[in-house]
Amino acid sequence: MIMVRKWILNALYAVIFEHAYSNLYLKQNLHQVKEKDRKLATQIFYGTLQNYRYCEAIWKQHANTKQKVPLKIKILLTMSVYQMLFLKKVPSYAIIDEAVEIAKQTKVHTAGFVNAILRKVEKDPSLPEQDPQHTLALRYSLPDWLIKMWIHQYGEQKTEEIAKASNASLPLSIRRNLIDTSEDEIRSLSVMELLQDPIYLYSGGAIYENPYYSQGKISIQDAGAYEIVRFLNPQKEEWILDTCAAPGTKTMAIAERIEGTGEITALDLHAHRVQLIENDIERLHLHNVIAQQQDASDLEGFGLYDRVLCDVPCSGYGTLSRKPDIKLEMKPEDMDSLIPLQYKILEEGAKHVKYDGILVYSTCTLNKKENEKQIERFLKAHNDFEKVDEKTLFPTSIHNGFYMAKLKRKEDVHEKHL
Repeated sequence: MIMVRKWILNALYAVIFEHAYSNLYLKQNLHQVKEKDRKLATQIFYGTLQNYRYCEAIWKQHANTKQKVPLKIKILLTMSVYQMLFLKKVPSYAIIDEAVEIAKQTKVHTAGFVNAILRKVEKDPSLPEQDPQHTLALRYSLPDWLIKMWIHQYGEQKTEEIAKASNASLPLSIRRNLIDTSEDEIRSLSVMELLQDPIYLYSGGAIYENPYYSQGKISIQDAGAYEIVRFLNPQKEEWILDTCAAPGTKTMAIAERIEGTGEITALDLHAHRVQLIENDIERLHLHNVIAQQQDASDLEGFGLYDRVLCDVPCSGYGTLSRKPDIKLEMKPEDMDSLIPLQYKILEEGAKHVKYDGILVYSTCTLNKKENEKQIERFLKAHNDFEKVDEKTLFPTSIHNGFYMAKLKRKEDVHEKHL
């Protein structure tokens, strides 16, 4: 198993210090691990990222603060503590022995240090009692400022629920292709469990190797993300604009819901991400989606649409369970820098909504500054729109968290915009 854990160490190093995306790294490199070991490798990889701050704090309290620890050894200690605390079937002595052997192969002079620290953790894996908010933040490996913000915005009980959900191991959910794949066909597969059609939980092998995926019968989609598509409620024959579409998951779901009718224009700022949309258009055999490279904050020249979706760039605090690497780099100033861009995209999208048409603003974050406050500001400045519905979907053990607001144009005042 040493080879597996060396692979995990290198994978974690790539994410933590080389800023690789955890989900993409696994997709591109997990094949290097023997098939029988992939489930464990994935669990340790994601589990360490989810609990990084907590596990690091536990071993650091036993270390000399003046001693300089090499980066890979820091990760080795943290992933070893994760295994000691969370992998109940693996004895601590085995985890420690393997960590020491990996240390010898990585930085030979650190082997004794690694052994001594992990032996101390084995005897005392607890942390001293501290301020309740700090304790909550540490337990779920979140920054103190985020816990403080959530408590202010959502209350203590909801904050603890959100924090706990941020460490959940979410199941893989998939979307049935509504155009050419029947509900009976999907439900007949033993690896599929109905959640709410067309969303199912998938328990089979590598999804990208499943023939149903390559044939376009199913797609990967978080159950919560699909709720945004339900919320948009696209209808047959409508013209729809998806302003920040890549990688195209919601776009394709919209196209399937309107059964290949109408027309969907899917935009993204970057050419390589537009290619992701085009790849899915081809895989799903869709003919009503146009992918285009375009800055969503400048839509001059675009026409009017029945529905416009502004699924804007955000801080991503609702997706921490699926993207735990966000935890490692989040800073309070990041969300503040996104707010002007979000608002500009919302205003641009609004210019292209037909009279009586629908504008949906959505994020995958939990932060009222990026969510409710943006809509309040917009409605104060645009009396030609009214709020029809608003929803915060908090993360659970099944899906990520999202915010969505549905606005309707109530006056035909396009001439002043276009």
